[in-house]
Amino acid sequence: MFTTAPDRARLEAAAPHLPLVLYDGACVFCTAQAERVKRILGGRIAVRPLQEALADVPWVDPDEAVKALHLVDRDGRSYAGAAAVVRLLRLTRPVLGVLVLPYHLPGIRWLAERAYAFVANRRYAIAGRTDAAGDKACATGACGVPWAERSPADEAG
Repeated sequence: MFTTAPDRARLEAAAPHLPLVLYDGACVFCTAQAERVKRILGGRIAVRPLQEALADVPWVDPDEAVKALHLVDRDGRSYAGAAAVVRLLRLTRPVLGVLVLPYHLPGIRWLAERAYAFVANRRYAIAGRTDAAGDKACATGACGVPWAERSPADEAG
């Protein structure tokens, strides 16, 4: 899945930060993979936790960013989930980028996105969270994500 580019003013303001990979910094699995990607990329693409970097790309929906890895290209287009992984491979690993071309075939994309979502929805159960397991905010699965930590009781009172 990808989105269209932002307006020109937003893109110009974000340009120094692009391309950018956004990951869930509260997720142990996500953080480990991000560190691996950083080593491979050697600084060619910024890899930052969404909890710190969303302000740099204000057109990326925070509620969507917390659900899946996002890659924001230099032209401002955002790729999420398996599409972000495929785009990242195509940009940085030409040989592997060729191997993921079947992703664009009908049915394969659907399967890849479902597999990605299956793991993403269980990422805290699989590897844990970087913040305290007993933290009330983590009960919602939104550890470290300020806009998502509010409970319905907070909103009512």
